[in-house]
Amino acid sequence: MKGAILVVVVLPFFLMLEIDGVKVVEVDNSIFKQDRFWRGADGGATVALDSGKILWLFSDTFIDQDGSGKRSNAKVMIRNSIAIQDCSSLNADLKFHYKGTRQKPEDFFLSDGEDWFWTGHGILLDDDLVVFLMEITSTNTGLGFEAVGWWVAIVNNPSEDPDRWNIKYFKGPPTFGVIAGSSAVLEEGEYIYTFAVKEPATHETYLIRFEKSRIINGDLSNLQWWVDQTWTTNVNKEPRSSSLFLGQTEFSVHFDDELNKYIQIQTYGFGKASIGYRLADQLQGPWSEPVLFYTPTIEDEGAFVYTANAHPEFKSDKLIITYNINHADFEKLIHNEAIYFPRIIKLRF
Repeated sequence: MKGAILVVVVLPFFLMLEIDGVKVVEVDNSIFKQDRFWRGADGGATVALDSGKILWLFSDTFIDQDGSGKRSNAKVMIRNSIAIQDCSSLNADLKFHYKGTRQKPEDFFLSDGEDWFWTGHGILLDDDLVVFLMEITSTNTGLGFEAVGWWVAIVNNPSEDPDRWNIKYFKGPPTFGVIAGSSAVLEEGEYIYTFAVKEPATHETYLIRFEKSRIINGDLSNLQWWVDQTWTTNVNKEPRSSSLFLGQTEFSVHFDDELNKYIQIQTYGFGKASIGYRLADQLQGPWSEPVLFYTPTIEDEGAFVYTANAHPEFKSDKLIITYNINHADFEKLIHNEAIYFPRIIKLRF
């Protein structure tokens, strides 16, 4: 389980504060709680589709087969799910999708064997959708799981209902424990750029790019690393000296037209973690030192904050960011409907 303007809206609650010129507003997240069967997930990256649709990518997901609207009644947790919003308004309803049936739900992105997929990020290339997936295996040590590779799922009919998507899976080549696409995926010119994070746990972050004409056909060979201020395919081991920064497994990067800079959003720390940003003039960096602008409130020491992502697909004068709160105590997790649904904040520099 894995600014200067205050937004004026009618909401059940909001919290506003200002830190170092950044105004942060925490707003209602009930859009994620309205489905009686889908009862929470982590992850939460977004991809702009055609016709104003937004794709949400989730990882570990609770499904209540009885539709009681209570996570505690869920008899299964699937490893990933998705949702579609039919317009670029954050308040629009989400329609959740997973394989199987409500009585026997299965992962939306299915893996053969005992390993499973957690979602990374993705991008729409013309008429095809490219989604990066982390291959996860269970372990008897550490947190009980470990990323062991990465895949790309390609959908050639993303304008149709996701239940009819034609998905083809392609396994990524070995990248020395660096998981391509676990975080942000962007398009520039003839290339797709992916932020790739070292797993498990160390989180050195690299930049890897793919030729669009190759990746759209599932050809993941000849990927290029940003190493020593140049692009190269001649990489025979992890190029630790070329790490951009220490990241997290999941974070977002996007270009902000107003600031004329790239913005990277992630959480810092574990447990009572904070959310912060870095800035850069180009994807390759150099990236600024992080600025921490918000520390969410958590209930007790067993709760923890993670998976912060910005969502520039929603057009607003404020940047929309989601994060999640999980709990180390599984009983508290399944009985507390206030957590494990994405939380929403809005900020403006």
